[in-house]
Amino acid sequence: MRGPAGLIGALVIMVLSVIMSAACTVEPPRVQLPPPDTYRPQDPVGEDSVARPVPPGTAETITAPLVAAGAFCAQVRSNAHGRALWCRHRDADDPWVAQFLLDDQDRLAWAWFPSQPQPEEPDPNRASDPERLAGLAGPSLGALWPETADRFGDELTRYDHDHRDLIERGRSVEGAFTRSWRDDHADYTMSSVDGLIMEARDVEVERWPSDAAHYASRMSVAVGDLQDSGFECFYPPQVYCRREFQEFRVSLRGDRIITADFVVAGDETLAEVFPRGLTFLSPAVRSAVGAKIEEARKARQDYLGIVEGTVLAVDAAPIPPVGGPVPITVRIGAPLAGAYPI
Repeated sequence: MRGPAGLIGALVIMVLSVIMSAACTVEPPRVQLPPPDTYRPQDPVGEDSVARPVPPGTAETITAPLVAAGAFCAQVRSNAHGRALWCRHRDADDPWVAQFLLDDQDRLAWAWFPSQPQPEEPDPNRASDPERLAGLAGPSLGALWPETADRFGDELTRYDHDHRDLIERGRSVEGAFTRSWRDDHADYTMSSVDGLIMEARDVEVERWPSDAAHYASRMSVAVGDLQDSGFECFYPPQVYCRREFQEFRVSLRGDRIITADFVVAGDETLAEVFPRGLTFLSPAVRSAVGAKIEEARKARQDYLGIVEGTVLAVDAAPIPPVGGPVPITVRIGAPLAGAYPI
């Protein structure tokens, strides 16, 4: 075919080829945090919320690089369908976190490397969030799937470049800025809001572990003692109590406390903060957990570990500033996988 008709026909074929090629391009699925109905409000059955050291096998493989980088890791809860792992950096000034979910066959099903809050004062020597997450996810997941290790750096570098380019051009993105990719093992999404999330292919945990009965009480049981201790509690449905210069905050599944966060002022003891005792904890762990908090407070030493099967983090400044002692920050319990606070 020659002449104008032939030229027009060739152009039509080219346009159709481009359209068909674009239509056949399959975008990698976007991996997101588990939906709210993953954890039902009712008490779970057949669960174990005793925190334990990381067991041998897949759990040890994926957490060993993080432990080498300065993290504390533990198996924080389990059930007949799977096990949840939680890691946190021991340095309270840089408390990055990683979470993992394994199925009942010791296969990795899900992982989350959350974004970290930026410091109040910008540090020019601090790596970008994607670079930091690549430095955690690459060694961790690469220890299990060696062929994936290098790709984290490539994908997160491209994410960082595209995100910065968007900001520099003054363009905004509705919701989170994301980049997704997949390989033979899993689907991955890097999000400006949630960080890096991984969902393994062909591996699923039917019911995610969600109990805390070993170490935690119910908020409805604890709220009266908190109020008698001087806290003003907005419960239900809020998850915090407050009094002058202090706040007590919990995360819940239904009425069950999952994590408890509070501050002990530098000139107070734990008994002065909670004169009715730690009744937000189960009776089996109150004494040991309270003793460890007081020990860390007196010594002005951080603590991150397991006490009577309970995850405990105490962030204590070693040197009081001029003008008086400093407070310590306490977190009791480990969060549910894929849920805030991390």
